[in-house]
Amino acid sequence: MVAASKEFVFHHTFKDVSQLEDGDFFKSPEEIHYNAECFRFILVIRTKDQLEAYLHCDNEKDDNVAWTVDAEFSLKIASSSGSYAMKFQKGCFDGFGLGWNDFVSWDSLTEDFLYDNSFTIEACVKITKMTGFSKDVLRSFDESEKRFSDVILVVGDEKFYVLKLFLASHSSYFNALFLGKFKEADQSEVTLQNIDPTDFQSLLEVLYGEPAIDDGTIDGVLLLAHMLDVTLAIRKCEEFLIEKSMKSMRELLKMANQYQLENLKTVCISKINTIDEIEAAMAYNPEEMDPIVLATLLKKSTALHRSAISDSV
Repeated sequence: MVAASKEFVFHHTFKDVSQLEDGDFFKSPEEIHYNAECFRFILVIRTKDQLEAYLHCDNEKDDNVAWTVDAEFSLKIASSSGSYAMKFQKGCFDGFGLGWNDFVSWDSLTEDFLYDNSFTIEACVKITKMTGFSKDVLRSFDESEKRFSDVILVVGDEKFYVLKLFLASHSSYFNALFLGKFKEADQSEVTLQNIDPTDFQSLLEVLYGEPAIDDGTIDGVLLLAHMLDVTLAIRKCEEFLIEKSMKSMRELLKMANQYQLENLKTVCISKINTIDEIEAAMAYNPEEMDPIVLATLLKKSTALHRSAISDSV
């Protein structure tokens, strides 16, 4: 099985940059990814002739629990001409930000990267390990469920007592694993590699009808559901993203493209009707966007500009 890689990208445009004086700072809105109150914001600080830039990670669920997040990340700033500055780092977040006190010089920022007194920073993050994070358990799959199960799935350091046929009916992966010619079909205990037990708990809860999907869990659930081909969970995730999610339009379109969520894509496009909304939906790198979405947004942008010109005549 291919490892479920916990990766995400987020951006923020910092405006009114000329107002920043020595010691002043901006920070991006907080975001939640992968069932953790973490990777919450990008912080930029002006210090004399430098722009400092940091990625911050916090866990506000329980101040008494020790936690860490090992990650690889980069911060990138680009100009309208295509030039860019980017720095990469591996590190362990445990309550403090990681980054650079010399991300770019202030002169370089103002001369090369400002557009309309603004600049955008992109953070690319790959989580390699998380400890100390937990979620409320909506349904137990521990040893208390032993009499209702016929197989134990070992995921990380946790054991899940489940029914083979139930999982096989929802997932082509489990159908092949338990009903095919693999050795696991006859085993009473099966180890699943490269899966986060917290995400697997949430996925099982979704299959058993629990309201386990929110903006904190959906990244992990959707990643795992896509990897294991759990169509019901994918559909439930798409419904949540359409009806309840507070994620940005840019992030929603990215997820629609990554997981082939056509209904989500259609709904997102229908909600983008102004120049500001188009700019907010565009990926930092347009080449990463769904070509159909990109073409549709460009068509809408052209129509809006023509309408504005016509109204001004």
